[in-house]
Amino acid sequence: MATLSLKISIDGGKVVKTIQFEPSTTVYDACRIIREKILEATAGDPKEYGLFLASEEDNKKGIWLEASRSLDYYMLRNGDLLEYNKKTRNLRVRMLDGTVKTLLVDDSQIVANLMVVICTKIGITNYDEYGLVREEQKEEPDPCEKPNYGTLTLKRKHQEKERDAKMEQLRKKLRTDDEVNWVEGSLTLREQGVEAGETLLLRRKLFYSDRNVDSRDPVQLTLLYVQARDAILAGAHPTTQEKACEFAGIQCQIQFGDHREDKHTPGFLDLKEFLPASYVKVKGIEKKVFREHKKHVGLSELDAKVLYTKTARDLKTYGVAFFLVKEKMKGKNKLVPRLLGVTKDSVLRLDEKTKEILQTWPLTTVRRWCASPNTFTLDFGDYSDQYYSVQTTEAEQILQVIAGYIDIIVRKQRAKEHLGIEGDEGSAMLEDSVSPSKANIIQHDTFKSGKVNTESVAKPAVHRPGAEGAKPFAVGHVTGAQLTTVSGQVVTGHAPPASSP
Repeated sequence: MATLSLKISIDGGKVVKTIQFEPSTTVYDACRIIREKILEATAGDPKEYGLFLASEEDNKKGIWLEASRSLDYYMLRNGDLLEYNKKTRNLRVRMLDGTVKTLLVDDSQIVANLMVVICTKIGITNYDEYGLVREEQKEEPDPCEKPNYGTLTLKRKHQEKERDAKMEQLRKKLRTDDEVNWVEGSLTLREQGVEAGETLLLRRKLFYSDRNVDSRDPVQLTLLYVQARDAILAGAHPTTQEKACEFAGIQCQIQFGDHREDKHTPGFLDLKEFLPASYVKVKGIEKKVFREHKKHVGLSELDAKVLYTKTARDLKTYGVAFFLVKEKMKGKNKLVPRLLGVTKDSVLRLDEKTKEILQTWPLTTVRRWCASPNTFTLDFGDYSDQYYSVQTTEAEQILQVIAGYIDIIVRKQRAKEHLGIEGDEGSAMLEDSVSPSKANIIQHDTFKSGKVNTESVAKPAVHRPGAEGAKPFAVGHVTGAQLTTVSGQVVTGHAPPASSP
């Protein structure tokens, strides 16, 4: 068999040597051969190193070769370059409250596996409901070009998808989830071009078990509070003026503690940080906020955060992932804007202006879905007489949210082992504690006449003959199990409850 000649890069390209391998050689054995033949590759723990195949278009992207795969699996050619690199890296993760944590992760693992490690180290148990978001990268401006003073919250590659101006303007107004640039869970960080010095934002992606979060879990409570607060202030959740003041009052209690008449007077608050933009310029609004603030005197910071998140859950749009799509107008060959929402238990069709729910499909009725670059289609089986199809460039992102909720539902269903084989309450086994007492034994025998015997079941060392007659027993050792069979007809009757002796 012909050999495979590959270039091996070590220490960021400072050392490059050519080694010949058998195409059937596994990646694990290839790493061992590299350590044996190249002196510079012997440093460090061999378990922490692997082979990385960089992309031809962008050397920052590429794939890690799996240790159990053979080299010919990756269809390598003579002269291809492989990087012998350390698989671990320091990952900077920013929390919603602004704190930044640096964690050591395995760069060769997909992001979904990294979320287990990241959330565990931070103190979050339900890792499958969180995700990482790529933030804006500030680049040095070219002095020859006209400066652009626009700002972006999240990094987004607009050139990848073409959108019309009206939809883009409506999308920004509605604060949909289309603009959130989630890191793909099925790929590694290097495959997505996430550089070593890049900071990723940790954010809740799915709202499935958030109702269980309380003051006993301060880490998740703070993350949930900040995300809910930011969404309300940004206008993602439509609120009345009274409700907005209620949220602002609780937020004051969280940030400033108890209300003080001498300190908390009109002009004290920066209203843009406490109210949605539509209510900031309302006359006398700050006094209303302080009236709400007075209601929470004595409430601790944690308890106030619990109250804020509990109140936020009462909003109709809470926990909904919004996507701006186009659907066909009924009776006309015309596409109109519409909001598609996904929650932990349903798929929603909403008005694109008021976010009022127009139609609801239970998530459990989703039978199939189809995602293409420009369309997304859902099949609800017998629940609906036709498919629901929309035009969107975010089909893959909608799919990930729906599939994420379905995966959690399926896992929770399988975990209900104590509820019986089918996992439902109907097949549950009833357990009860029975104390020694008297029992009425009723037995119907078709072969001979019998009678009802009333005896105490608490008598020690009582030996009764089985269906096949008496069997011998010995003292001093344990005999085999004695089995009793009862044959005959079954008669259903009522037995009165046992009375106390």
